[in-house]
Amino acid sequence: MALMKRKEKGGVSNSIYFLRHAETSVDPSLPVNEWLITPRGLLRARELARSEVFGKIEGIVHSSEKKARQTADVFAEELAVDIYEIPELAELKRHHGKFLSNPEYRSLVRDTLTDWDHSVRDWESGADAIRRFVEGVKRINFMFYSRNILAISHGIVLTLYFCQLRNFQSIAYERWTQTPFLAWGLVRDGRVLIDIL
Repeated sequence: MALMKRKEKGGVSNSIYFLRHAETSVDPSLPVNEWLITPRGLLRARELARSEVFGKIEGIVHSSEKKARQTADVFAEELAVDIYEIPELAELKRHHGKFLSNPEYRSLVRDTLTDWDHSVRDWESGADAIRRFVEGVKRINFMFYSRNILAISHGIVLTLYFCQLRNFQSIAYERWTQTPFLAWGLVRDGRVLIDIL
């Protein structure tokens, strides 16, 4: 598929279906950005790709993380469309050295999503992550015009993006806890048409 650049005049009219990647296999021996999708996650991604909702997708973009690429590969195979990597769609950058227990991890996510301007334990701040993510969205809208695009990303940064668009910053953590793998939402011209929850 040839890339189509956004027209210089008029509004952006891409319909962007934002999707959280499929279920991941937790591997304490690897950095989080190298974790892979579970067999069950791959199966569920394939089932979702075959649903009527995604039948009109004309292009797929994904972050540079393996789990996003694996999810994108499943959708690309089922939908027979091209895929492109957009690094700005990556998850919030988390530098925490040792493997964190689930309660430790959730506590850091809560702190990050409660105060977007504050960097927790050398993690990327929510404010910095959302600025980066929005640059990725701008790239999508430069690459395509008036297309149905599937953008595969990650839980925390998708929570930040949808909360910013809907002015739900005060309940970001609660929304993150309710966002399952393969959750999706639809955005057009900076407006949420279908919420990710």
